[in-house]
Amino acid sequence: MDKFGNNMAVAIFGGTFDPIHNGHLTIASELAQLLDVNEVRMVPCAYPSHRGEPNVLTKHRLAMLSAALNDDDWPLIVDDIELRRSAPSYSIDTVKLLRKEIGADIPLFMCIGMDALRKLDSWYQWDQILDFCHIAVSSRPGYELPEEGSLSEWITRHRSDDLSEMKKTPSGHVYLCDLSMLDISSTNIRAKIGKGDNRDLMMPDSVISYIQKNRLYE
Repeated sequence: MDKFGNNMAVAIFGGTFDPIHNGHLTIASELAQLLDVNEVRMVPCAYPSHRGEPNVLTKHRLAMLSAALNDDDWPLIVDDIELRRSAPSYSIDTVKLLRKEIGADIPLFMCIGMDALRKLDSWYQWDQILDFCHIAVSSRPGYELPEEGSLSEWITRHRSDDLSEMKKTPSGHVYLCDLSMLDISSTNIRAKIGKGDNRDLMMPDSVISYIQKNRLYE
């Protein structure tokens, strides 16, 4: 039987994961429960179009993500869909590919933060993304919904607060999520490692071991 049957849904959680940390994992786990999806695909981007180059090689970011997840973390899984492309990591291309993979009728959620939502209209073909998926937006300290302009109007037009109704359709809506926000950032973790401070890194032990073994971020 196809693993994507009735009442199935999939979410994607993208990022540089440079490195993956407990904040990422907590948000992804809470999204899996809140959205009631069968999979949350953790998608490391290869060539981020809105930020600088990652600090370590792609193979290391993928290996750290794989080390962070095991069978007990289901439905969180690693998906290297963007690493298999040589082009910049445009979200529209990713959701198009995933839509082809899972079929036309399965609800697909692209999970982003409020900070990303506020800049969504700068993304490549941003106004076509909802043709292929829903967008689930997690809160971020210091960021609020835009209150005016074309992006604000677009969000208002597509926003839904009824998750059960949203999941009856494969795409087309924006849903705001209230999740736990841990005060952790990859930037701060890299700075701590660079200073030789490996205490309280807030990452799985398997990721810390990988970083130490490969002398990353030193």
